[in-house]
Amino acid sequence: MTKGNHGIGFIILVNFLVFLFLLIVLEGAARLYIAWTRKSHSAGLTERTMYLSYKPFVMYGPDWDHEFSNKENIGESNICRVLLVGGSVAQEFPTEVLEEKFNKPFTGKKFQVLNAGVGGFEARQEVIVASLWGPRARPHVVLSLDGANDLIHRLRVVKPGAFYLNDAYELFLTQPFFAPIYYVLGQSQFYNGMVRFWQKRNIKAAEFYEDAIPLYVEAQQSLNILAKGLGAKRLMILQPFSGFKSPLSETEAAFDLYKYREKQVKHLYEATDQRLRGLADMDGVQYLDGRYIYDGMSSTVFVDDVHLTDLGYSVLAQRISEKLQKEIMASGLVCGAEVQREPLNSYTH
Repeated sequence: MTKGNHGIGFIILVNFLVFLFLLIVLEGAARLYIAWTRKSHSAGLTERTMYLSYKPFVMYGPDWDHEFSNKENIGESNICRVLLVGGSVAQEFPTEVLEEKFNKPFTGKKFQVLNAGVGGFEARQEVIVASLWGPRARPHVVLSLDGANDLIHRLRVVKPGAFYLNDAYELFLTQPFFAPIYYVLGQSQFYNGMVRFWQKRNIKAAEFYEDAIPLYVEAQQSLNILAKGLGAKRLMILQPFSGFKSPLSETEAAFDLYKYREKQVKHLYEATDQRLRGLADMDGVQYLDGRYIYDGMSSTVFVDDVHLTDLGYSVLAQRISEKLQKEIMASGLVCGAEVQREPLNSYTH
């Protein structure tokens, strides 16, 4: 190599190192800002990468073949099994809180909650879970706690019904050489901050995203049909959203990361509520509107715009129990061995 080539190589190396240093500074600044505003420098990163492992049918989720296998108490006459489906708010619901609220009004029955919620799930994925593992779980009640993912994800995808990580999966499968670069970017708060900035600049009027509602309602109707086939009671729950809470606590008011989309989300919630009320009447199922259940509470019940504190879950569990109690009192609930169901192994050879 000539002296001139040595000089060019040195200049390229210096420029590369300067560029790398600037990226590190920007990433460090982004993480400091995120740590200051959200109490953790890694906030939001896990949800962008945790689902990039393949699971049949639902793409990701626990080992429900094992989780929902027949348990020893499935034949006990006093056991009322509750199947809960939904996204992260459902997944994080403390089952013992739900069971305690369910058990209190009833004597001679014991409620057992089977939690099939997974962060990021939309209602169509819940239908798959309920149809594949519902017969194995053999529930007496099917609850769905959802709505936010179906509506909010629509703001992030080009068409309704698309999974918000579709682009990531497509890139990993079709351009594997770029996958490591994309994965590194996914771990960068600076890059994700730029993505959020772009989303804020390009958000459209609320009416543009209404095409997400029919798909969500259709999935709820599918869950209604599945519950009926399982001989189970059914309760649809439109999950709470902080934009409807009044008054907000100081902590809740300080969380304004997603304030830019609140108008759109509230509009979609309001339109969805009307559709769910009509569906509940048509299918003869119960519906709980979770938007205003915290009205008048000055305490902190939201940790962000949709996820809940322990107090938030306790209040929600109480409202679910009250709604379920009305349904049970009106039509009764037969549990355990009292229900005449064919054993699962009778269909196998």
